Amino acid sequence: MRFLFLLALAMGSVSTSPTFAATSLDRIVAVVNDGVILQSELDQALEEGRRQLMERGLPRPTESVLRTQVLERLVLTRVQTQRAHDVGIRVDDRELNETLTSIAARQGLSLQAFAQARHPGGQDYAAVREQVRDEILIGRLRSREVEGRVLVTDKDIELYLANQGTLEQSEFRVSHILVAVPDGASSEVRARAREQASRLLKRLRAGEDFAALAVAHSDGQQALQGGDLDWRAGSELPELFADAVQKMKPGALSDILENAAGLHLLKLVDRRGGDERKTVTETHAQHILLQPNALRNEEQTRLQARELYDRIQNGEDFGTLAQRLSDDSGSKMSGGDLGWQPVGVFVPEFERALDGLRPGQVGQPFRSAYGWHLVKLLERRSRDATDETRRARARAAIQNRRAAEEYELWLRRLRAEAYVEYPQTSAS
Repeated sequence: MRFLFLLALAMGSVSTSPTFAATSLDRIVAVVNDGVILQSELDQALEEGRRQLMERGLPRPTESVLRTQVLERLVLTRVQTQRAHDVGIRVDDRELNETLTSIAARQGLSLQAFAQARHPGGQDYAAVREQVRDEILIGRLRSREVEGRVLVTDKDIELYLANQGTLEQSEFRVSHILVAVPDGASSEVRARAREQASRLLKRLRAGEDFAALAVAHSDGQQALQGGDLDWRAGSELPELFADAVQKMKPGALSDILENAAGLHLLKLVDRRGGDERKTVTETHAQHILLQPNALRNEEQTRLQARELYDRIQNGEDFGTLAQRLSDDSGSKMSGGDLGWQPVGVFVPEFERALDGLRPGQVGQPFRSAYGWHLVKLLERRSRDATDETRRARARAAIQNRRAAEEYELWLRRLRAEAYVEYPQTSAS
């Protein structure tokens, strides 16, 4: 690796040869394990960073600061994609094409228009493809090595609800500055980090712009967004942040907060929401499904559904007919009884049929992708699902919070274990 690195530098220095004069060689700006980051990649990422800063109306830091921020993010991306390949995670061209086509279609765009919309005036389509591939790889790697190992118990949920109150129903817009502290850092390194955080907090309290200081000094993932974490439910914030912001008023700054990732400064931009009750509407219905088969074509199936509807209208028992004739194996033996179900469980055609019925009424036969249906509405009710909803939110919040915290620690370990060399600065 070192030989290849020196060879590349040597090739990059050859500018008088006619062979090399015709083609501008791409210079290596960083060696990351057994891979490299090229000047063209850095230039593209720098241009994208400048564009994002301009779109957000954020002040641009000096070129050296911006270069450091952007290059470090490229390094973090590279060590993660390398790790993904090492553990066998792959995204082939067919899958990538399907993903891109699906994303573009949801936005009503062609693939080229999608690429242009994602990076106007910046990366070409090939570069966008590879960036999306990296994002998929990193997402799957995070799911495998971090999120899949996070467990949430019923006891965790009870404790969370007891401590958080209605926090999970409030949303906060928070800005964040991180002064990272390496794993196993000495007391001297920690002291220097605290001094840096103290200087930044002093400047903030003196009225300097939070976003500008975040862009220039934060080690957080959102530094180039001015530290903006966007709107998040209180339950989605790291516990350290949630505890702080619920005591703050909009516009206020936190004291220096510390955890394993380092030292944090927060600004509560705004908050919204609060305690609310959650009511769900549920239906209790019976169902008969008739599907075309080798003995009964589509038209014959439709006619049989119509015949059964007439028989039910003439007094035959819906449940008895369901037990004898329904093709729905899940409900057949219970006389077609579907139990109490909330809105959204059934396919749209089924939902529309239920919506038009009164309790005790049998609807006209209708078609869905599954076949021909007959449905009888037994009852409809509204139920207070506040506690159920809060528990579900709590479980998701704990899962997301722990996964986010574990991911930061995991990423720092991965970065610390990587071999990184910068030819221009000899930094590592």
